[in-house]
Amino acid sequence: MTDGRRPITPTRVIPAGQPLPAPVNPPPPPPPPAPPAVMDPDPGWWRAGSAGSYGPPPPVPVDVHVTVTIDQGGPLIPADPEPRPRWWQRIRIGYNLALAALSLSLAGPWAAVLAAVRDEESLTGAWVMALIPLVILGFVDNAKRAEAVGAHPDLWAPKWRAALARLLLWAAVIGTCLALPLTTLVYALTGVKPA
Repeated sequence: MTDGRRPITPTRVIPAGQPLPAPVNPPPPPPPPAPPAVMDPDPGWWRAGSAGSYGPPPPVPVDVHVTVTIDQGGPLIPADPEPRPRWWQRIRIGYNLALAALSLSLAGPWAAVLAAVRDEESLTGAWVMALIPLVILGFVDNAKRAEAVGAHPDLWAPKWRAALARLLLWAAVIGTCLALPLTTLVYALTGVKPA
């Protein structure tokens, strides 16, 4: 070779099928030296007898006192929100009375439909027919009212949708009250079964 490296020459060739020689174990490292003995400067063996106490003194209990101060003010503390009125205090009586009066034009036809079902089919069928729209309109009214409360004050569409849902709910309630409860009470008290 011209680059100055010496080629590797094998020192021994082991034929195939022959076991490899056991590796030569290096001698174990010498054990570490023992730590130097430290003499206690004041063993006290003459005071406590031949079996005097050696080592550190027993631990002394430490009393730790912690004082915590909580600052209730400052610019980072949010102000307490104003208490909101209860749900019965938020009922807008004028708004609901106006919608109930407007819903009478829809409540009359709905009451006529329920009365026809009551007279021609059954009282139970009329109640089922009345309660399903009441439940659905109740959920829709609740959702639209929450949407209107959470909307920007300048938006009119959520307010109109909430008013329409409340108008339909009032129409369903008034129509049901006109057609079914009185007849159901009469049937229950007199025992008369519809023909």
